[in-house]
Amino acid sequence: MGMKKLVARVSLGAGVVGASVALLGTTNQASEFGITKARADQDVSTYVHKTFANQVKTYHKIAPSLWPNNKDVNQYAIVNGVDDKKFWMVTPTGKVSDMTEKEALSYDIDPQPLSGWFMAFNAHGKSGAFMAVTNEELRDTKRLVRYPHLGTYDLFITYAHEMFHGTEQEGWASPKKHYNPDQNEYLKHTDARRIRLQLQEQLMAAYTNKSEKSLAQALATYRYYKENYEKDYKATFEDDRMEGTAYYYEIRSSLFAGYPDKVKTMKQNDQAVRTLFKQNRLAYLDSGAYAETYNVGALASFILDWQADKQGISRDTWKKAMASAKTNPMDYLDKHAKIFYIPPYKATMTNAEYKTMYKKILNYKNLAD
Repeated sequence: MGMKKLVARVSLGAGVVGASVALLGTTNQASEFGITKARADQDVSTYVHKTFANQVKTYHKIAPSLWPNNKDVNQYAIVNGVDDKKFWMVTPTGKVSDMTEKEALSYDIDPQPLSGWFMAFNAHGKSGAFMAVTNEELRDTKRLVRYPHLGTYDLFITYAHEMFHGTEQEGWASPKKHYNPDQNEYLKHTDARRIRLQLQEQLMAAYTNKSEKSLAQALATYRYYKENYEKDYKATFEDDRMEGTAYYYEIRSSLFAGYPDKVKTMKQNDQAVRTLFKQNRLAYLDSGAYAETYNVGALASFILDWQADKQGISRDTWKKAMASAKTNPMDYLDKHAKIFYIPPYKATMTNAEYKTMYKKILNYKNLAD
């Protein structure tokens, strides 16, 4: 099956200059990684040659281990510097070559003068991502606040996330019906949104603290949501799978690609993720029936890795199950987590407290606008 052509304008960002995240290594000493170490690339050419190409090279060394029989490998990138109207081809090994506009267009791409423009391409025996970036974007450090898992401009985030959709997920089964095809946020469903935000916080606490108690509470919350908000549950089910696993993949990939000197093993990646969640809580929470699927699905996916290790089984087991349209990370976690006691559901915030928390999340995310 050929790769679908995906076209999107993707919002770009990562972290604010001057901020930092502590990555706890195997020693007791914490070392900084993230934004303070990001290269301040002042033009697209420098960024492509010095930063992005190295991220792509590092990524392809570890990509086969990130997903069973991973199809998101050997992917090229064509980058368009919007301001100078320049094009570059970046190979999976990180080699960069200049392209004329005519050569670039021969890959059946459609350049647009828009920051964050993305298309998948498959031509001349090469497949990959076409992406656009502007000089203004590189210099506007406020845009980098949203995604601390990559301490530099997030063209790589787009590359990893969107290509996972277009390659690995291409072969997954599709549901007979998608109950939220228009990506409606259903923000008027206040009770459901509050419960889903509570679920995210409980999942985050479970993973960061390796807490069976928090996981049990999260499962109680999920079961209550599933039983009492069936229409909302159906509306979020498929995107919990598709966007959630892609976001999980994006975070794992970005930590390896962005910090190759500090994140070399999956154990170090696990610790880096826990550190990110502890120190950047608002960055990994969201609300809205579609927006929150990234977070719910990804958080459940990280916990599935943790639970697989505890049960002595391969992490690939749950990942292979995601090819079925009949499950998603949360449903799979609910069925396979080894928790001996699930407490009764208990609300942890009122609707008023939820609205206050949602405003905090929006204020954080809107720093870049």
